[in-house]
Amino acid sequence: MDVDLRTHHPKIEGPIPYERLPKIAKMMLKYCGVEYDPELHSPSMHADDTPHWLTDEAQDVQNVHVYDLDGKITENFILMRSLGWITNMIPKTYEGAMRCEELETKLFYLMNRMTWMINKVCYDPEKEVSYDDNYAKNRYSRRLRLELPKVNAMIAVECTPPGDLLCGTTPCYADFLAYACLYDLKQFVPRCFHGINNKPVTMFFRAMETLPELKEWFEGEGVEGEYIRPPRPSVTIRIGYFA
Repeated sequence: MDVDLRTHHPKIEGPIPYERLPKIAKMMLKYCGVEYDPELHSPSMHADDTPHWLTDEAQDVQNVHVYDLDGKITENFILMRSLGWITNMIPKTYEGAMRCEELETKLFYLMNRMTWMINKVCYDPEKEVSYDDNYAKNRYSRRLRLELPKVNAMIAVECTPPGDLLCGTTPCYADFLAYACLYDLKQFVPRCFHGINNKPVTMFFRAMETLPELKEWFEGEGVEGEYIRPPRPSVTIRIGYFA
């Protein structure tokens, strides 16, 4: 049975146990040195925590939700914005906030395009053998090669103080969100990230992975596995727009 896309978006209520948090949320808590208490630190998906470009009002104009097959990417983006406020990991300037939001919007689009390509264009859950990994990667690579230069340009914008992260030398919630998205995209089509033209993204990865506070993370939970979406079919729900 088909599911209406807009009504299927996740609605999380009440405190979230640590095990239920997105992987990137756990990564940011590790950086902050926060001993997570669901009653004190639990993020939410309330309207106040949802950026305007992820609201139904914006969807009517921009179709920003159109590729989010099961709402998981939307959930990650909203929960990270909420946790950023709770842990004071938000951009400290208006310019920084606008830069982060612009990049978030672009990465949201790219992540959902990847998920759609893997799960709807190149895979039929009703057939045992239907997924063509090479075809999916080749087709998505054509799209990513057009969009990745824009991502590099956004990351390369000079900021004060200067640094390889989105707002300088100190990460904010958007750095963790960007790292998770770019990491998952790189796992799917690593060849798109090669070359000198991708230096800003390469330096961004290096800046995040060499943060002293995350040394233990990258030796443990951060060693393997996707952050938001795996580079293989994972969505079996049938959405009306694409079924």
